[in-house]
Amino acid sequence: MGRVASCQRAPDWPKLSKKRALKAQTLGVGDHLFLVPGVLTVPEAQAFIDAAERAVFMHQGSRGAAYGEAFRDNDRLAFMDEALAAQLWDAGGLSAVFEGITVEGKAAVGLNPHIRFYRYAAGQKFGKHIDDSVQLAPGRVTRYTLLLYLSGSDPTATSSGSGGAAAGAGPAATAAASPAAVSASGRPKRAAAVSASGRPKRAAAGKQQQQQPQQQQQQQQQQHEAAAAPCTSAVQALHGGETVFYGARNRVVASVAPQPGLALLHLHGEDRCLEHEGAAVLAGTKYVLRSDVVFGAAR
Repeated sequence: MGRVASCQRAPDWPKLSKKRALKAQTLGVGDHLFLVPGVLTVPEAQAFIDAAERAVFMHQGSRGAAYGEAFRDNDRLAFMDEALAAQLWDAGGLSAVFEGITVEGKAAVGLNPHIRFYRYAAGQKFGKHIDDSVQLAPGRVTRYTLLLYLSGSDPTATSSGSGGAAAGAGPAATAAASPAAVSASGRPKRAAAVSASGRPKRAAAGKQQQQQPQQQQQQQQQQHEAAAAPCTSAVQALHGGETVFYGARNRVVASVAPQPGLALLHLHGEDRCLEHEGAAVLAGTKYVLRSDVVFGAAR
């Protein structure tokens, strides 16, 4: 295991099965932006989530547009891990995908060992921004961003390109309460107890009419903890959280819905990177592994 950038001990990452003959799916702009399904299996994506959750995520924010920074609100882990980078590149099948792709006459040589994990809860997002290119060593520069989704809808779904709506929205949301069961304030009504004859029962007197205050407090605390806990399932009803790319005149070029094991790769650098954002998560928890593709070998 590599050294941990945040002084945490690196978790025991899962060993990946060898992926062969993965197919890149371009999103209408050639090699600029494409998807690679199946870099991770669903169990592998789940194992990464479980391993990451054993570490300590730190909140990451920004000062906002007034300071020239994109709005950012998520939780983050960061590790320097050459072994994990090599495993994702080789066993994950990305090395084969990048055969024949060159940037300024240079070929891809591997992944940046600076591995980041992002976690987005409901309401969190990453505003419009571009990704910079980073020189790691003389002659070795990052040229592509790798976003490897660890959670989301069923991987058999697809993503849209050329401005279409994001696909793979996941299972349908839970049905809302019917109008008859909702009060004027919008809160669910308490249903009346009904006897076998169909007539309302008279409420029992004394302690049975209401819970003790201590019991109510315990229930409220349990509900609060359940709401605050992230959904750590790889396959989940994740709503929102699409990665949206913009072209000229703020036109949507592509919108990609997260799916476990799906890799999104796009050119980066000030003169190449499309402006993009991580849309707000509406429900569920979005997990993403982030690295970069390094170029350096002459081709």
